[in-house]
Amino acid sequence: MSAAHGVPGGNAVLSARDLVKHYPARGTQRQQGSVVHAVDGVSFDIAANETLGLVGETGCGKSTVARLVTRLLEPTSGSISYGGQDITHWSRRRMRPLRREIQIVFQDPYSSLNPRRRISSIVGDPLRIHRLRTRSERRVRVEEVLRLVGLDPAHADRYPHQFSGGQRQRIGVARAIVTNPRLIVADEPVSALDVSIQAQVLNLIAELRREFGLALLFISHDVSVVRHVSDRIAVMYLGKIVEVATTDDLFSRPAHPYTAALLSAVPLARTTGTPRTHAPVIGEPPSPLSPPSGCRFRTRCPYAQQICADVEPPLERRAGSLVACHFPLDPGSSS
Repeated sequence: MSAAHGVPGGNAVLSARDLVKHYPARGTQRQQGSVVHAVDGVSFDIAANETLGLVGETGCGKSTVARLVTRLLEPTSGSISYGGQDITHWSRRRMRPLRREIQIVFQDPYSSLNPRRRISSIVGDPLRIHRLRTRSERRVRVEEVLRLVGLDPAHADRYPHQFSGGQRQRIGVARAIVTNPRLIVADEPVSALDVSIQAQVLNLIAELRREFGLALLFISHDVSVVRHVSDRIAVMYLGKIVEVATTDDLFSRPAHPYTAALLSAVPLARTTGTPRTHAPVIGEPPSPLSPPSGCRFRTRCPYAQQICADVEPPLERRAGSLVACHFPLDPGSSS
């Protein structure tokens, strides 16, 4: 089962199968019994020492996936396995020992750090909560991880407002790695940072992943950012994954029209001197309250035909990639 999603069977640290998350609609839509289809049948695997990038437009369900796999949200249906154990419906108490192994780096380095706590407390709290090490050993560990993320341990008694945005995100990374986790979910970790700082944080995350053999789910709306750190990339559209491929294959031979359009919209994604022939995505995504029948991208796809409205395309392996499309692109037509 794992091999179908890119990871040899038995080697996956994290496996998601057919994850679904629906929210009750608000206002008058709620009175009508409508639901928001935030995530609708997402499946993927992540192996140790691997980074899976999850990319898509704002509102496609990426952050909901992050909260589902870290069990901060309860799925409507589907399953989540960690280390071969099905943790889908574990209670908060049963999940507590796993929290040290599954950590998350949040998007906003300003709101994700408690402004009333010193950095030594923010980074050291996971050790205290999980009763790891003595007080003096925790202090040493905090200093150690601050050095790892490129911060001066002498500043451990400062408050978050005394650091820049990039430094705050490094503090968030330090907090995530202090318990030696096996899996880190990074949810848009550089989107709130200046471009000049983004590369530093991306290089830090990639270096820590290699050094500690972490499994990393890296979420972003920016395909060029995801390319920098990912071994494989999953492309998400309106609650569904439409393509999964290695980073090199995705950028050189996109198989789904949506993937090709995303790459064409980002000049930095061009890998050859030949201009891409696919037009960027136009128009707005449909509402998740009433997603289109069949292929959800068909309302914006130049190749859509009647079968795209009648039959939902399954995520199938074609030419080395997994793609959900009735009319996948010719591998040579994207460049």
